[in-house]
Amino acid sequence: MKTKLVFPSVALLCMLCFSCGVASAQRWSIGTNVVDYLNMGTINAESSVAVAQHYSFNAGVRFNPWTLHYGDEEKQFENRKKCMYAGFRFWPWHIYSGWWAGLQLQYQEYNRGGGFIKQAEEGDAYGVGVSLGYTLMIHKSFNIEFGAGAWAGGAVYTAYSCPYCGTIVDQGNKFFFWPNNVMVSLVYIL
Repeated sequence: MKTKLVFPSVALLCMLCFSCGVASAQRWSIGTNVVDYLNMGTINAESSVAVAQHYSFNAGVRFNPWTLHYGDEEKQFENRKKCMYAGFRFWPWHIYSGWWAGLQLQYQEYNRGGGFIKQAEEGDAYGVGVSLGYTLMIHKSFNIEFGAGAWAGGAVYTAYSCPYCGTIVDQGNKFFFWPNNVMVSLVYIL
């Protein structure tokens, strides 16, 4: 996998994003998407910094290391991933409140297959994501975000005839467009 350049590049982008606005009215947030936990326990976190009344920079990670096989290899199911993203959001009304639209750069190392789909696929995906949502202010320090997103880009992949056998049926590069995120996030404002 080509992760030697990707992780440092995304880390540098995140540092640049978070160092851009050092205003005294700056506010930070940290949150987690509850819906991701329903996807086989995908651990996730996102942080954000407000750089103006209508703009914030955000960066996040998703991690799922688990493979389910119920004691039988033929019933193996996996949706493993290591995902990192960084981007910004536009808030038409006010930062951390109301409607928002987001744009982000994303990298994901993935391995999925089994269950209803007997084939498996693993690879690296790079792309640009868009998202829309609404943030409901519960308290001055606590929000709930609702949203959805998709991303498109390129993937370097290898496809296997089944999740456990290792017989390669296809490999190469491809363009993709995937639904990326359904979001019900709990967010704490610092």
